[in-house]
Amino acid sequence: MTDPAGTPPILIADHPALDFLNSVGAPHGTEIEWIADGPALISWMTAAGILSDAQAADTLARIPAEDLNAAAAQARELREWFRALVIRQDGGPGWQLTAEEMEGINSLMSAGTYRFRLLPDDTGSAGLRLAGAYEIGTAADLLVPIAQQISELLTKTDCRLTRNCAGPSCTFWFTDVTKNRKRRWCDMKLCGNRAKTAAFRERMRKA
Repeated sequence: MTDPAGTPPILIADHPALDFLNSVGAPHGTEIEWIADGPALISWMTAAGILSDAQAADTLARIPAEDLNAAAAQARELREWFRALVIRQDGGPGWQLTAEEMEGINSLMSAGTYRFRLLPDDTGSAGLRLAGAYEIGTAADLLVPIAQQISELLTKTDCRLTRNCAGPSCTFWFTDVTKNRKRRWCDMKLCGNRAKTAAFRERMRKA
């Protein structure tokens, strides 16, 4: 497993919850863990648009490193629970959670505080806009918006459109938002082109 420093997260899933699932993987052959510790978790959440730059800076400055590292460990546990759920439901008629699983994710979300603010419109007009964000008071609060994104997926996305990449060794997941619902690859640059190259070589070998 390599250090993700200098390796940007791969955000190709078309849903933050599945991008979270893809926060560990081996897109180039060696496994990368993008949430190995607290700062890495915050970096990933910022790249995924779950935390703002201001929230990330404030959290890093205010919360002890050991607490952030503990939150990262909890995030990895949540990710692997979610992975097992997605694999279990793959191709099924609908998302099915046990009562215990439902209670677990509900308890995560119920610990969060979401605050709204009225602000000037940032498009340059004279209007107003309503903005909201989760309040990160403790390291554990970092799990709240992730749990919320998972719940958004479970309530608004057909599990039959949540798919594992067709690459033989790829572990990445995505939700198929294409018009014809025939997406096969996590990303053409990562797996699609590899498959085309392999198929071309096989045809040349048989020619």
